[in-house]
Amino acid sequence: MRIGFIGLGRMGFPMAANLLKAGHEVVAHNRSPAAVERLSALGAVAAATPAEVAAGVEVLVSCVMSPAQVEQVYLGPAGALAGARAGQVFIDTSTTHPELSRRLAAEMAVKGVDFLDAPISGGPRGAQQGTLAVMVGGEAAVLEKVRPLLEVFGRNIFHMGGHGAGNAAKLCNQILTGTAHVLVAEAMVLGTRLGLDPQTLFAALQVSSGQCRALDRSVPEAILPRNFAAAFTVEGIIKDLDCALRAADDSGVRLLLPALARQMYQETRALGHGDKHVSAVILPMEAVAGVEVGKAAT
Repeated sequence: MRIGFIGLGRMGFPMAANLLKAGHEVVAHNRSPAAVERLSALGAVAAATPAEVAAGVEVLVSCVMSPAQVEQVYLGPAGALAGARAGQVFIDTSTTHPELSRRLAAEMAVKGVDFLDAPISGGPRGAQQGTLAVMVGGEAAVLEKVRPLLEVFGRNIFHMGGHGAGNAAKLCNQILTGTAHVLVAEAMVLGTRLGLDPQTLFAALQVSSGQCRALDRSVPEAILPRNFAAAFTVEGIIKDLDCALRAADDSGVRLLLPALARQMYQETRALGHGDKHVSAVILPMEAVAGVEVGKAAT
């Protein structure tokens, strides 16, 4: 199958590479040409614009950062919709507003293009290994048509409902993820300030009722080794929590803890850590408490 791919970042590049490994032809576009050059070395065809990608493929997949970028990819002057034709399927794997996904679906329907919002979870590791979770909004028949393609990306594919439902599910996941990383950081700072050995505390929490994936990954991979290189950034979780809080506001739902978590990530960004891993939310906490997790309490 000839597939278009737009957005070759931490998630998109390994996803597109896996499509090539699975034997598909890939036409790729990215704002930064260096990523396209890397993918071209693996066998992809470069395209200058999203419209050019759309003009020559059966299915188009996008994986970009923000709602504004999603809108530009599809509805911009050289956006994918400008090169679209009836019978194509466009799949957006970005995390964005459910309302935007519904609007894109309506715009594409005018041209006879089917649309799925299919945000992904599992991080760059899952993208590389093809083990992502994919939460899909759109028509079930369209999902079944492209299911073999999505199975290149992930083992767990969920049809959540109509257009926008995929992003609604992803935002539910993100309020859990964002809040959990804050709680993990607070627990580790408190324990260290009280004189506990952080490694022993982590081992105890892992087999106790507070165990969660945020704990399992962020403490041994980021907090204890002091390695905050980004897999998923502070900037990224702020964007996702912004989307969740907007959706909550639109639907009359209060999200107290995610709103507070967003403020803590915003503080982390203001201190210059926006491009670091979400676990970097611990850094301002450590500064206030006068400790560094991984070293003896002071």
